[in-house]
Amino acid sequence: MAQVAAHTTELAALETQVVTISFESSYWTKVWLEETHSPFPFLIDPEREAYRAYGLQASALRAWSPRTLWYYLKAAWQGRERLGKRGDTDQLGGDFIVDRQGIVRLAQPSRDPLDRPTVAQILNVLRGLEEYRSRFEE
Repeated sequence: MAQVAAHTTELAALETQVVTISFESSYWTKVWLEETHSPFPFLIDPEREAYRAYGLQASALRAWSPRTLWYYLKAAWQGRERLGKRGDTDQLGGDFIVDRQGIVRLAQPSRDPLDRPTVAQILNVLRGLEEYRSRFEE
């Protein structure tokens, strides 16, 4: 989230609204927001309706894959802050870009917790939408 938050000015220029959706309780939501200092709106979906609508799965095997365990081991060894285990750690997330017409322009349901598009990939999709919009709205 911090990587995306570092681009708030460019996101605003691209007329982009970033929203975080979680299924967690208001307690864990508050903890997460305090730890991440996320500047984006935060929605709580306790029934996981959005998760189902976007095909996001839960999987203990993929959530705790060797790749994920290696990531946490390296983070601990390097002394990096880890947010710790909380809530349903088997629920996988995803990243999506939905345009003004409701068309999904980027869909990346995570195969594991580390499977996220880069900020550069997200910005490239958004820039492409901006170019398309400026070309056809003139």
